[in-house]
Amino acid sequence: MKILFLSQIVPYPPHGGVLQRGYNIVREIAKEHEVHLLAYIHPEILTDQTMIDESRRVLEGMCTSVHYFDLWPKKSKLHKLLALSIGTVYPGPFSALAHTSAAYRKCMQKLLTEHDFDVVHYDTIGLARYLKYAPKVPSVLTHHNIESNLMERRSKVERTAFGRWYVARQARLLRDYEASQSPKFDVNVMMSSTDEKDLLAMAPAVRTAIVPNGVDIEYFKPLEAVVEPAIIYTGGMNMFANEDAVMYMLRDMWSEIKAAVPDVKFYVIGQDPTREILDIAKQDASVIVTGFVDDIRPYVAKSAVYVVPIRVGGGTRLKVLDALAQGKAIVSTSVGCEGIEVTNGLDICIENDSKGFIRRTVELLKSRDRREELGKSARRLAVERYSWAGIGQVLDGVYEEVGKRDMHSARGEQGS
Repeated sequence: MKILFLSQIVPYPPHGGVLQRGYNIVREIAKEHEVHLLAYIHPEILTDQTMIDESRRVLEGMCTSVHYFDLWPKKSKLHKLLALSIGTVYPGPFSALAHTSAAYRKCMQKLLTEHDFDVVHYDTIGLARYLKYAPKVPSVLTHHNIESNLMERRSKVERTAFGRWYVARQARLLRDYEASQSPKFDVNVMMSSTDEKDLLAMAPAVRTAIVPNGVDIEYFKPLEAVVEPAIIYTGGMNMFANEDAVMYMLRDMWSEIKAAVPDVKFYVIGQDPTREILDIAKQDASVIVTGFVDDIRPYVAKSAVYVVPIRVGGGTRLKVLDALAQGKAIVSTSVGCEGIEVTNGLDICIENDSKGFIRRTVELLKSRDRREELGKSARRLAVERYSWAGIGQVLDGVYEEVGKRDMHSARGEQGS
């Protein structure tokens, strides 16, 4: 098959979140199909020309063609300010505004004239605007989260009145956009049955398929290490959900955990730590903020407990899958492990209030046997259900199904 893959981000390096899923999905489908990739450069990820060139070299080794574009709100601080200002009055969601690009559109149209594509894959709701340029090509839209749910949750924890208003407005706009745009696609790919249920509640007529997130079980595996009395959280602090999770731990739980385990450490791993987090680390030597690291595995291996105190978000957490595959004892909120088929008490511990989270974390810090028991079950789950090779086969089946013309024609007859 010939696949036109429209991405909201260059899927490289494969370090966490959408980057990890994008890289592994492209790698798997490119093993069997001809893939043409269009992607936006995020300058906070690909920080210089050397990294851009490296990403292109790697992705061109997988894909037939690779095309990069600037994401205009991230071109400068002035562009960001302008985008946010326009976002206060723009009638659609910010994600649709941010992904508006004449160059992206022209490249897409050129490729459509040069190739007879079997499927166009739109890898986020923010790219739905490009569907009109390929009305006769079978279409797949990925929902990494139900974005409106993420925004709604975030609006409740924003610290300023303006922030709460702005994010709540985005949540409403996104919900309307998801409800109106999703039925126009032949298949909507969901990360979990939870997200599928939420989308169907908004747009009952949509066709869905679940293609869960996965993990590279050969790369992420248990490593030999001297385990410290330490907890660890990984995730870029340029994502609100990650920053909020770290601050929730530091503000509401850290002092009590330290009181129970005086020599405990807290490893905070991820790019762009905020000034507030850095200031706390300066005052508390037990909080170790590394910023971005090339390889998180040694840090995870030496930490006794992997914590996921996430309060905002949706979809599935690749960080949790990585930790499962590494055989770690995990304490998470329900939101943190949403969409993953974990069992509380068997392969993970789930606690939704700070007191319970503290209690469970302290118990695991003090019990090696319990940590190892959870870790073995966690690794088994990752291997049996979440390898990328198997997930690539699931998506391949979706492509085969959506490529059937009778399915696409039925959508066209509905006037979508």
